[in-house]
Parts: sequence; structure tokens; C-alpha cells
Amino acid sequence: MHTAIELNGVSKWFPGAAEPAVHDVTMAIAPGEIVALLGPSGCGKTTTLRLIAGFERPDTGTIAIAGQPVAGGATPFVPPERRGVGMVFQDYALFPHLTVSDNIAFGLRHLPAAERRSRCDDLLALTGLEAVAHRYPHQLSGGQQQRVAIARALAPRPHVLLLDEPFSNLDTEMRAQMRAEVRELLKAIQATAILVTHDQQEAMTVADRVAVMLQGRIEQIDTPDIVYHYPATRAVARFVGQGTFVPARVAGDVALSDLGQFGLDQAPAPQLVDLLVRPRDVTLEVDPNGVAVVTARRFNGAEFTYLVQLPCGVQLQSDQPSYVDIAPGTRVRVRCNRSRLAAYDADTRIGLTAPR
Repeated sequence: MHTAIELNGVSKWFPGAAEPAVHDVTMAIAPGEIVALLGPSGCGKTTTLRLIAGFERPDTGTIAIAGQPVAGGATPFVPPERRGVGMVFQDYALFPHLTVSDNIAFGLRHLPAAERRSRCDDLLALTGLEAVAHRYPHQLSGGQQQRVAIARALAPRPHVLLLDEPFSNLDTEMRAQMRAEVRELLKAIQATAILVTHDQQEAMTVADRVAVMLQGRIEQIDTPDIVYHYPATRAVARFVGQGTFVPARVAGDVALSDLGQFGLDQAPAPQLVDLLVRPRDVTLEVDPNGVAVVTARRFNGAEFTYLVQLPCGVQLQSDQPSYVDIAPGTRVRVRCNRSRLAAYDADTRIGLTAPR
């Protein structure tokens, strides 16, 4: 089976820039897969989307869509309108003078009228817009406008759907609802999609795989749970999710820390490594002889976030259910989910073996 999208060694420089906006990006996306490009502003994710769409030309590398080369190498550059790509922009870019139906049918003018109506009716039903088919964009809610934009992009049956920060204009409650609706819709029609976002929760809940992009490079691409729990590099660990780095001293193939002893898959050259600890992987036990001290706690509704001072000087976070009640100043024993710990030597993740 061919890939839906394939990028090999793709880079893009802009005039006057000291570094490329996109640097040596290589990834393959399977048909029907949803991939999120996740990264901070200015990391190159939107430029990558524009390279796939054909709005920019790569300086190096090649791009193929549905098995067909579209840019790079000896391939003639294929313009956006001939790539079979649907685009949903951040502001939706709906035509204000056209109704919902006419917006959806805009890209179907090459079809006979009956086929155009049939395709439009199918998409209205698929997106739940039948009741507002004759309204204009200004008469719609933000969620309805987003559905229209997606339906319009899907109307020509593109090989891939590209979504550039599509939820950013929605309020918090509507954003959560639309994430679920969009994923359900894309999966129902087995659409291939790339979602660009800086929102970690958005990437984790919508995508099958998450590609973390930092400074123009894809640092890691994997399923959301692997990216979150097992970041490939220190940079990914810092960007994805909350976490604290706890120092550990290396003694042979063992790491010694305030959290206990851990076996290392390989003994690193430095004498120190850092253990990445997530707040929800930490539990606290009241113990007068404990070496850690609770310094503060914050009530978040469903849970408390505790701040815990370790002897090494690091302040650890621990998220606990709201029924766990530990007063600041209490000495505690800190336990962590050892199966979720990751150790880092410089920027590289080191595997941990069974605890010792």
C-alpha cells in the first residue's frame, strides 16, 4: 500500500534567515491516518503544511502525495490545485456572500448540477448542517462555521486534508466538543489528515500520531501516549506535558536519586543523569522520617497539586485526588511510577531497567 503523504529530507530557507524554517523533515503518513504537527509558534509546522499544500517550494528534499511526486528532485512542481489537497484555514475563509450549501459546492463547479447537489447534500448530512444549509456564514456559530469549512475542503474528495490551527477561534467548551466531532468525522470517512497545532491536548486527543516539531526539525513522531510518557529527547520532554527533572548520580549501571535506585540499560559517560517525573506519576505517603517536605498545595477542583521539596533542591509536583489531604510542612515519602520514568544523558533518553 502506498503512503498518503511522504516527505524525504525536506528543507526550506527564507531570505535573510540564519536558519532554515524547516530542516531535513522526513515522515510518511498512511492512508486514513491523522497526524498532528505539534510545536510552539515559529517552529516550522505551518511552513511544512504549506510545502505539502504547494504554497511553498522546498529547497531540498522531495514530497509525494498518494504515491505521486509533487515537488523536489527532478519532479516538475505540481501546483496546489492539482495536488488533491483540501485546506482548512485558521479563520475558515468562508465566502460571506454564499450560503452554507454554496460554500460547500464552490469547488464542485466542474461537476454536473445533479451530482453537485448530491455531493453537497451528503456532506450537509455528514456534518449535521442540513438545518442551516441556506444560512450565510455570519448567521452561524463558530462550530458551525468550522463544519462548513471542513465540508467545503472535503467536497472534491482530496487525497489529504490539511488543518491549520482549526480550533483556535473557538471558546474552551466548544473547542473540546469540536475536537471530538472532527476526529469522529475524519475517521468515519477514513480521511487522511494533518493537523497543525501548538495545543498539546488538541494534538493528543485528535491525532493517531503526534510529530513534535522544534526549531524546524521533527524531534519525535509516535503515538500520543508514547510521546507523552517516553519523550525521545530532553527538548521533547520539556515541551510536552508538565514534568520535573530530578538529578541522579551514576554508579556503574545504576542511577541513585532522591526517588530511589534505578538500573540503566547502558552506563552513560557522565556521572549525572536526569530523571523525568510527571506530576500524575508521583504519589505521596505521610512519613515523619521522610526526606521530602510538602511546601505548598493548590486546589484545582478535581485534584490538589502538591509542591514537594526534595533534598537535592528540586521542587517536585504531585497531582493527587481532592480527597488526599496533606498539609504544607508535612514530611512525606515520595514514590513514583517506575515504569513511566525516563532518564536523560545530555539530550538523549536512556532506558531504565527494573528498579533496584
